[in-house]
Amino acid sequence: MPMESLTVLATLKSLAQISAFVNEASQRAGLDDHTAWQVELAVDEAATNIIQHGYDPDHPGIIELTWRIEDDRLVITLRDYGRRFNPDDVPPPDVSSPLEERQPGGLGLYLMNQLMDQVRFDFDDTDGNLLTMVKYIQPHVSVDVREFCLSGRLDAVGAALALAPVHQAIADGAAYVLIDFGNVTFLSSTALRSLLLARKDLLERNGELRLCNLRPQVREVFELTGFTQVFAIHSSRTEALAAFGQEHV
Repeated sequence: MPMESLTVLATLKSLAQISAFVNEASQRAGLDDHTAWQVELAVDEAATNIIQHGYDPDHPGIIELTWRIEDDRLVITLRDYGRRFNPDDVPPPDVSSPLEERQPGGLGLYLMNQLMDQVRFDFDDTDGNLLTMVKYIQPHVSVDVREFCLSGRLDAVGAALALAPVHQAIADGAAYVLIDFGNVTFLSSTALRSLLLARKDLLERNGELRLCNLRPQVREVFELTGFTQVFAIHSSRTEALAAFGQEHV
């Protein structure tokens, strides 16, 4: 069970060191980029709360951090010896009202609970305040992914040419397909229909179609048609590859 620890002064200057510590934990746990970002943000919010509210600015104390990997989970703890914090005293933030009507405060705790799978606070007069946060590690599933990098205009002519190899690969038995749109500058409804057919064929064999690196104007076409709710769209190739097979775990 790998475990590491770090003790830092409770000042804002320590946040970069804390971030590096947490990123190492995520890397050792094998988390994908998006999940690692979630963990980093949750710990940053927790540490910032301790720094700004746990200690007096003129007399900063310390924050003791640990991380360990327990079977299918990454466990991160933050211990401080400042003012006791009761999460039940913090009302949940209003995230639905117009911005000018919202009351400040509570967002840090809200984000921690949204980003992590478990968040627990323990308090002791001798051992200080202990925050434990848990992120479950999704098992890695090795699958054979066929990758395609498209480019240029996917209009009525270009879409047929560009997506023909994709349909052929599916016909030949490919079950997991990743299409990189990084160099696609134009996307028409013809291309969308072709992608829908590819997705349908893959779903019939319990496969997956994932898209990545969409340019803003291409993504807008998906948003206007509501297809962001249909297709699995990722910001990077790494994130997309890590997601394959997870739906069937």
